[in-house]
Amino acid sequence: MNCAIYQHDSDKIEHFVLNCVKQGNDFIGSNCKKYGIKPTHWSVKWTDDVANPIFDEENQIGWDKKVSELNGIDDSIDIIKTTIDDVQEAVMIRRQLSTTTYKEIDQYVESNIIDLPSAKMYIKKLSKVVLAIIKMMDK
Repeated sequence: MNCAIYQHDSDKIEHFVLNCVKQGNDFIGSNCKKYGIKPTHWSVKWTDDVANPIFDEENQIGWDKKVSELNGIDDSIDIIKTTIDDVQEAVMIRRQLSTTTYKEIDQYVESNIIDLPSAKMYIKKLSKVVLAIIKMMDK
């Protein structure tokens, strides 16, 4: 999901953040990071559309779309602050995994995933591993 940042009552995009994730007043994306965007001065429009930069000979001078031309989405992705407990749990999971081989994982799945409840338990563990990795990256 992308994010257009613009001044209140304006139709001009000031910043366009691709693959944006919001953390407090910070907007972090694959093309840029915008910190300290205060809602008292700026409005935000979430969209799946893409606005491309327009350049003069050397500098970016704007975007190829206006805010009103973007199809809005009512949803945003907000990062939850990582706590010290989250980091400690992520490190513990990482330590456990670092001593496991691919063959051991295959054997575990083959011998323990035998029905829907055991598959659900494994998916929960796998989801915790993914969340731990994300929290370690967000730290």
